Amino acid sequence: MINIISRERLTEIFDGVIREITRQVVGVNLSPGELSSAGERYTVYIKFDDHLGTGLSFCAERAVFIRVAQCMIMEEDISSEDMEAVAQEYLNILCGHIAARLFPDTKTPVRFSVPAFYPGRYVPEGYAEHIVLTYTSDQQESAQLIHCVPAEGAYGAAAWKQTKGVD
Repeated sequence: MINIISRERLTEIFDGVIREITRQVVGVNLSPGELSSAGERYTVYIKFDDHLGTGLSFCAERAVFIRVAQCMIMEEDISSEDMEAVAQEYLNILCGHIAARLFPDTKTPVRFSVPAFYPGRYVPEGYAEHIVLTYTSDQQESAQLIHCVPAEGAYGAAAWKQTKGVD
């Protein structure tokens, strides 16, 4: 079992990683913002290993994923397949940094699954939203990072609320 980490600390880690790595790796600046209703959205989802039992969804407008792909593969014309593959690799990079930053607090290595790509905003069935961070890019595109916890069970939403400092 991992050491308990507060919601505030988890939010700090998620926010720091997504903003820093997105700026460094792909040159896109994300600032806290509102979710716009415009734009076609996609989600890349990754599940953390069983001892954490949670997952992360990165949901963004297509334009964000296109910019990420253009920067990472250094090409202007991006196919849907390239966008999907690069989005999955981008989430792998984010999760690697999140795992590294979680270790000093949890004293437990964190592993995660292969990312999956979905149209629209995706939170797995049977999961609840624990932390939702909403961003606006430097070109006014919106994105969200969503920490998903099982709705029930030992690692469920009630357990996160009860033992991990969640309101």
